[in-house]
Amino acid sequence: MYILGISAFYHDSAACLLKDGKILSAVEEERFTRIKHDNSFPYNAISFCLRASSLEIGDIDYVSYYEKPLVKFERILETFVQTYPFSVKPFIKGIPEWLSEKIKVGEIIKKKIGFGGEIFFVPHHLSHAASSFFTSGFDEAAVLTIDGVGDRPTTGLWGGSDKTIENLSVINFPHSLGLFYSTFTSFLGFRVNNDEYKVMGLAAYGRPIYSNLINNEIIKVKNDGSFKLNLKYFAYPYSPSMYSRNFIKLFGRPRIQNGKIKERDRNLAASLQKVIEEIYFKMLNHLYDVTKSKNLCIGGGVALNSLANGKIYKYTPFTSVYIFGPAGDNGAAIGAALYTYRSILNNSRKGRIKSLALGSSYTDREILKVLNTKGLSFKKFKDKKDLINKTARLLTKDKIIGWFQGRREFGPRALGNRSILANPREPGMKDKVNLIKKREKFRPFAGSVIQDKVHELFSVPEKKHSSPFMNFCFKVKKDRERLISAIVHKDKTCRIQTVNKDNGIYYYLIRKFYELSGCPCILNTSFNLNNEPIVETPTQAINDFESTSIDFLVIGGYLVWK
Repeated sequence: MYILGISAFYHDSAACLLKDGKILSAVEEERFTRIKHDNSFPYNAISFCLRASSLEIGDIDYVSYYEKPLVKFERILETFVQTYPFSVKPFIKGIPEWLSEKIKVGEIIKKKIGFGGEIFFVPHHLSHAASSFFTSGFDEAAVLTIDGVGDRPTTGLWGGSDKTIENLSVINFPHSLGLFYSTFTSFLGFRVNNDEYKVMGLAAYGRPIYSNLINNEIIKVKNDGSFKLNLKYFAYPYSPSMYSRNFIKLFGRPRIQNGKIKERDRNLAASLQKVIEEIYFKMLNHLYDVTKSKNLCIGGGVALNSLANGKIYKYTPFTSVYIFGPAGDNGAAIGAALYTYRSILNNSRKGRIKSLALGSSYTDREILKVLNTKGLSFKKFKDKKDLINKTARLLTKDKIIGWFQGRREFGPRALGNRSILANPREPGMKDKVNLIKKREKFRPFAGSVIQDKVHELFSVPEKKHSSPFMNFCFKVKKDRERLISAIVHKDKTCRIQTVNKDNGIYYYLIRKFYELSGCPCILNTSFNLNNEPIVETPTQAINDFESTSIDFLVIGGYLVWK
């Protein structure tokens, strides 16, 4: 049984392919169009999924879409009526796109894709819940979904058990923790649905002096974590702007994009993070009281707040926490497909997903063709062990490595297949890599650490803690801060990825680096430049290598230098 999952038309459009409940491939549309967070219908991604399995659209049994377009359109119409006349201009601007494309998803799938079978439309937050629960391997779990908005809900509490996911309670638009966070993101001069993680990184440099003001004026939170926004401070229900004039009166003039970051901005970021965490933990503690489950799954864009995630074990009773790597709308394509397979069609298939290497790969022959056109110096390593040994030695000498191996990862994190790697022991390495990627100086880097050694560097909840998808930040142990100084953030935390044999050649590289340096961890960031999707092809990897001060490129079996 083949099921094609699709998400589209908000951000991070994606497609995935399931065979008998197993994920064969998954990819975001942005990787092909090179438009970061591309929200267009994922024709390229669908084509890739079919091509990678040597299938045609006629071989697909079912298509599953990640939300209900008619319900979403109904919500938009209601919002227009409720906020009239303020909403006239954005409504007139947006309605043609809805009537011509967004509301006609079924027609696109049938006529433009050529699919003649049954199409299932899975509610947005149920897709998020399924993407997390059905990939977790848990028999039962409490499930939280939390994002900007989908059809109507912005927050959902669920109970997952075997093939079923039961809704326990919801919070509906316009009250949204995701949009609340995005409003501050916009006010601080960053881009909505793109730069929220920058605000999270900036929070470590400020003091939460505005948290009481935010709680008293902007958001009202109950003990169970349910909340209501004071809508006089928000313009997003009726305007392209996120914040209103009242918001500006409360906090002053907004920071312009690329403008100087001031103390007010740092303190607002810190205050926002504190408020988000307070709500998050109230919500999770209530969810535990309702479900009594020690297992927790989280989905939706807010689940990417790794700083809050790392504190769940401390501030809630949950002992096993699972967050699917692509927790946003890209992963909802997988969630919709899995919900169709497990719940609608009543099939069984359990097991935690171990790898997100679900995209394209390239042979050494294909890579060689590109290298021969570039005039670069390179060496072919027939033995992978020799390539690993050479790369590990280069890392110990503080060389920065572009790393392009195996199948490309699905989701926002580079997990050791399309990465830029560096020595975390060198304090100045953070600034060097930020300069290569053209990023702000305040932004931190993640660390990939051998799973059996994670407890030696970080204050993790258990000795063999597993964080394979890089969705948790933990405190760095004080006596280890100097060993990995390049990846220790201002607040003494680090976003971590635990690595084991499931990671293949990447695991053996870090293990060799450990043998040579005594450090079981390396700096890992995505192989892309600022505002660019992660590299998809050998040509893109080589172009980024040539245009930056990356020292070496390890691509397939080749070591490349300038």
